[in-house]
Amino acid sequence: MGAGLSKTLKDMDMDRIFMEVQHSENLGLSCPEQLCLFHLIVRDSKFYRDDVETWLYRNISRYVFSRAKLEQFRQDDDLDAAIERALQMMRENGAADEKGKGNELGEMMVYAFLEGKLNAYKLMSRVELSTDLSQYKSVAESIHMLSEVDDAGSPYNQMVFGTSNIVGDLKEAIDNAFDAILRIKDHSSREIQMVEKTAFDRMDDPDEIEYLKKILIPEPNAGSNYDTAYGLFLGYTMGIDMQKHPGEKYEDLVTAKMIHDIQLRAPYIAQKISENNLGMHSFYVYILPFEDAEQDKLGIMDNVMKGAIVL
Repeated sequence: MGAGLSKTLKDMDMDRIFMEVQHSENLGLSCPEQLCLFHLIVRDSKFYRDDVETWLYRNISRYVFSRAKLEQFRQDDDLDAAIERALQMMRENGAADEKGKGNELGEMMVYAFLEGKLNAYKLMSRVELSTDLSQYKSVAESIHMLSEVDDAGSPYNQMVFGTSNIVGDLKEAIDNAFDAILRIKDHSSREIQMVEKTAFDRMDDPDEIEYLKKILIPEPNAGSNYDTAYGLFLGYTMGIDMQKHPGEKYEDLVTAKMIHDIQLRAPYIAQKISENNLGMHSFYVYILPFEDAEQDKLGIMDNVMKGAIVL
């Protein structure tokens, strides 16, 4: 657990739902980095979606509401209503799969993976940024704080800006995500100013507030207490036609295809970082294939927002 902030995500089932695929590729950065591949459970030669839909549904109030708001639900002994209130807010904010409103799968997944796999804890999600913080016109999909220790044993803090893209082709998803990163970078001063003005009011624990103050408001004549970093969730269509591979084990084909894909695309991600002069930032990249990226992301969020899930 990262020092200072509490995790909002209920992540105990994450390793059961998302199977990590080991590989040897990296981005070659001098800063900390992650480049991780995952796939859903394979059942009957298909990715099994029910578990991820249930898990997202159970995390919906944690995604939508600030720590202060969730604490208010607890004090009012009204936690049972938090999920339905969160879903109501999302439905009023826009349709399932509507980008920019917090209702698109990638927007929720980048929040979940930055908390669940990086231990970078939420400051604001896309839903919060598009509702009660909408006046700041944030272009990030989520904003997190990471507190870690480097290989030399020195502590460091990073404000991690999240973005995502789920589309059929992985290269296109990378291009779209980097377009978003450049928009975030161009507006980073405004994004940081928003966090500095609003983050404390979204916390409920005095120790967490004090922790954030020490990071966001440095002592006079002191340097910055944090750097900025980027977190990416990328989804794409797997592209395996089982009619052409009768009798073969689908999960083995998935693993082999994913390793091939990352061998092809890791250098491209590194190239995008270099050509856009972003090498001074950490990048944390999480990639997940789908049977049909466009249809699956809509179907998953439609079921989650309707509450049409298996409990």
